[in-house]
Parts: sequence; structure tokens; C-alpha cells
Amino acid sequence: MLNIIKYQLKDRRNSMLLMGGIFLIFNLIAFALETKDGLLGHVQFGPSSAFWVGIAVSVTIISTIVMFYRCSSGHVKSLLFKDTSYLMLTIPRRGWEIIGGRLIAGLIEFLIFGISGALLLSVHAAFGAVFATSGTTSFLQALGIIYQQIFGLNLFSFIQLGLIGLCLFVSLGIFLTFAMVASRSFIKKNRGLATVITIVVFIFVINWAVQLSTSLSQKLNWFAHIPLYFNPSLFSNAHFNGTNLNALNSLAVPMAPVVFFLVLAAVLFAGASWLMEKKVEL
Repeated sequence: MLNIIKYQLKDRRNSMLLMGGIFLIFNLIAFALETKDGLLGHVQFGPSSAFWVGIAVSVTIISTIVMFYRCSSGHVKSLLFKDTSYLMLTIPRRGWEIIGGRLIAGLIEFLIFGISGALLLSVHAAFGAVFATSGTTSFLQALGIIYQQIFGLNLFSFIQLGLIGLCLFVSLGIFLTFAMVASRSFIKKNRGLATVITIVVFIFVINWAVQLSTSLSQKLNWFAHIPLYFNPSLFSNAHFNGTNLNALNSLAVPMAPVVFFLVLAAVLFAGASWLMEKKVEL
């Protein structure tokens, strides 16, 4: 499996560099314009910086969402439909090793995109805080308080949300993988039809699982209440001191869907692995 992870990341290297370059170019242009507005003493984004910040933030968020779905499935679509895909299936590896290795590689790839995107967005947020306080809050102070908000006040909550997000990433990725492998197993030549069936099966499984598990969570009153805190010193030009804290609210996360998704994902992972070994012909 380690070799599959290694070669999958190696195969994705150029695409990752291209996506990283796109991220960097748009955000560097926005950062330069934000810096110019700050140095000129502006108290708000200028027209050019507002335009480019909007573009940069949109590109970062939309690309990250797209990569969430692509990476969570381990880019299995390329394995099933590329002309050279048969080479992977000639390797003496079990189906679960091929799918599992690609899923782990996809998680590593998404973490690179997700962390990079979060860092870029935090810089834009710091510039926004500088303008929101009419320049009385420095950029570095604003950036420091943002990280204090996340990793100081909400560290435990952040870890909880991260673990829930990881469960959903793995579950949704396996759902999508199973839909692709199943459609490719029984529709061997018509790629377009296989893609349509993949989308339909994926939406059906997700819709059914969400409805059933959410209803179960409500009946059992099974929710994780995750507190989120906010330090208003960011907007009062006061240094973070940990004394002026307001609980925004407890984020109620239904836990039945998380557990149900993981159980269903384990079953579908086994099914996808079996189909990969026995039914997929490339």
C-alpha cells in the first residue's frame, strides 16, 4: 500500500503544483493590492483590491471544495477510465490495497490544499480586520488574534470539528468510490452512461443516509455540542488577554449520521474492493 500511496502522490505532483501556482498567483495579486491600500492609509478596500480579493477568495474556496470531492475518492475516476489504467490492475495488489492507498494519498493531497487555502484566507481576514478597525489594529496583531481565536480559545473545538470532518471526508469518498466502481463494473464501454449512473447512485446513497441517520439522531437526542468562543478584542484594538470571552453558541452536531456514515462506508469499501478485483475489466 505504501508504494501505491507513493506513486499516486508522484502522479499527482504536477497537478498539485499547477493548482498551487493558481492559488499563489491570484492571492499574491490580492495581497499586493491590500498592502498598497494599507500603506496609503485607506480605511477600506479600494476598487481594485476588492475585486481581486473577491476573485482570490472565490478561487481558493471553490477549488478547495472541488478538490474535497476529487481527493476523497482517491481520484479513482482516472484509475477506472484512463487508457493506461489496466497497468494498475496488473500489479499484484488486492482491491482494498489499491482503493485504500489512493484514499490515503487523496487525504494527504487535500490536507495540502486545505491548509494552504486556510492560511491564505487568514491573511485576507487579517487585512479585513485592519480596515474594519480603521487601521488602529496592525496587520500582525490582527493575524495573531485570528490564530489565537482558532488555536487558543477554540483548540479543543477545532480538534473535534477536524475529526468529524475527517470522518465525513473518508465516508463521502468511499461512497463516491463505490458508485464509480459499481457503475464501471456493470457498464464496461459507455463512459458517459457510467458517469451519469455514478452521480445518480452517489446522490441517492447520500440522500438516503442523511435522512435516515438524521432522523435517528433526533429520536435519540444524540448530538455533540461543540462550544465556539470569540474574543471581541480584535475589534477594540486591545491585546488578547483571555478575559473578555463570549460563547457564540454551542454548535450542535448530530452524531448518528457520522457513525452511520462510517459503518456504511466500511460496508461499501468492502464491496468496492471486491468489485475492483472481480468485476472491473479495463
